[in-house]
Amino acid sequence: MQIGFLSLFFMLASCQIRVVSPAKPMQDNAIKLYEKYTVQTKDAKIQKIQILKIDATKIYGKNKAGEMVEIEKNEVREIKKPDYLLSAIIALAAIAAVIAVPI
Repeated sequence: MQIGFLSLFFMLASCQIRVVSPAKPMQDNAIKLYEKYTVQTKDAKIQKIQILKIDATKIYGKNKAGEMVEIEKNEVREIKKPDYLLSAIIALAAIAAVIAVPI
């Protein structure tokens, strides 16, 4: 039973939508202010931030510790946004599958 809860936790934590990627360049309206995103830079650093401001060259945000973060736009490799609705649907489907399939 604990394994089920653990896998459910990882499923909920992993559902994210790619907003920016190497195949999907940054658009002006792709990132919403005051939303939380996971930003990966070209040097493979990953930061979870709340976007506060975007200008022509930088993205400004605040991390979980409350520190201000500045990221150069040209250094961004990927930006992901958590999708809680998709996570909930997948979790419900997984629970339904466990209940419906006899062992």
